[in-house]
Amino acid sequence: MSDHLTTVQAERFLRGELPRTKAKEVLRHLLQGCGTCAERLGPLLSLILTPGRTCEGAPVKATENQYDAPIARALASVLSGQPQFRKGAWTRVERGLDLLRSSPRGLAGLTDDEAKELRGWPFVEVLLQLSFEERYRNPEEMLRLALLAKTAAENLDPAEYCGSLIADHQARAWAELGNAHRVNDELDEGEAALGIAEERLRQGTGNLLLLARVAVLRASLLNDQSRPSDACELLSGAYELYLKVGDDHLAGRAQVKRGIYTNYEGHPQEALRILRQGLKLLDPERDPRLVTSATQSIVEVMVQCGEFRAAAEKLMESGLRRALAGEPLSLARLRWVEGQIFAGLGKAGRAEAALTEARDGFLARNQGYDAALVGLDLAAVSLERGKHAEVTALAADMLATFQRLGIQREAVRALDYLNRACHKQRATPRLVRHVRGFLKELEREPQLRFQAL
Repeated sequence: MSDHLTTVQAERFLRGELPRTKAKEVLRHLLQGCGTCAERLGPLLSLILTPGRTCEGAPVKATENQYDAPIARALASVLSGQPQFRKGAWTRVERGLDLLRSSPRGLAGLTDDEAKELRGWPFVEVLLQLSFEERYRNPEEMLRLALLAKTAAENLDPAEYCGSLIADHQARAWAELGNAHRVNDELDEGEAALGIAEERLRQGTGNLLLLARVAVLRASLLNDQSRPSDACELLSGAYELYLKVGDDHLAGRAQVKRGIYTNYEGHPQEALRILRQGLKLLDPERDPRLVTSATQSIVEVMVQCGEFRAAAEKLMESGLRRALAGEPLSLARLRWVEGQIFAGLGKAGRAEAALTEARDGFLARNQGYDAALVGLDLAAVSLERGKHAEVTALAADMLATFQRLGIQREAVRALDYLNRACHKQRATPRLVRHVRGFLKELEREPQLRFQAL
């Protein structure tokens, strides 16, 4: 919507009296952070939500053309559960972010007045945002900040926030802490934190956005626990919740993640359908990096489906190389996909050049496992070109890499089998692809045992 809410529209929105399409439009507008409309809603919210109440939703008239009661309650709880819609609160968050980002000593560098201004919910929100920003740069710092956010949420003042709102903030903080543990490969700790988050959810307002967020984070943990099917089921539910509250972008994000996990399950065709559906829902202005990542995933899965020509066309029109400039590992992965496309199109020379470049890119950044997997694709192409000596050296190097990294025993057995075949001049492109396929299956099913051809 282009204009701000009128007072009448704001009141009808809170009472669930707007048509479904209009209400979704209003919600999207509010979630984008419109301070003018948020301020206008403040006095009206006070008529519905007063200190000490359980923060139940606004009353809703039961007519077919209006929102159903659960959605109306969710809309009200979205507002009541997000103090950024209270006058000045979001400004405090932004100021706190600026202060901490510019402070060389972090929290210790704040004055007493600055620290006091950040108390309560804004402090929790600042810490969670800073934690999220560290997820790629410094996972340990991500975890430290999430721990501080959890502690701050656990100490919110009941005199300032009603009980179910406090439970919402605590649920979010515990969930993000669980995710930070997961990113740091502490899966048991992540499981425990998410369990507490889900317990707090049951004490909260019933905020559907929060419920969906916790479900998405739980799905990420399930996938890391080698349970992609369970993860996909949760993501499907989160997708429906996001659609209910009118956030198509977050619905698309859930679908993209679900598509990636579906591919992990070994269903690339279904994964491709889900990924394409998710990409259509994404808002490029809201998260351009996610759009880039989703597009790259689609190209990769197209290659797995054998759609090499279509993948090449998609890659050319996507602008991925330009979008990933400055991300060496992402560019190496993209070059890997290009090599697979060339190989699929029968362009062995170009495939060999692209795969060699990709392997070198991974090795330069100490990504030995990925470099070894690229090496298998490179070995298959090089054998087709009659380069047996090069492949023998490559196989020995891949085996040494797996042994050095402590990769599981069956993967080492597969590489050892290939290495011995190379030394006996018995290696073929088919044999290499057999080993490569086994390693891919092993990622999904760790209990598999290698079978020689």
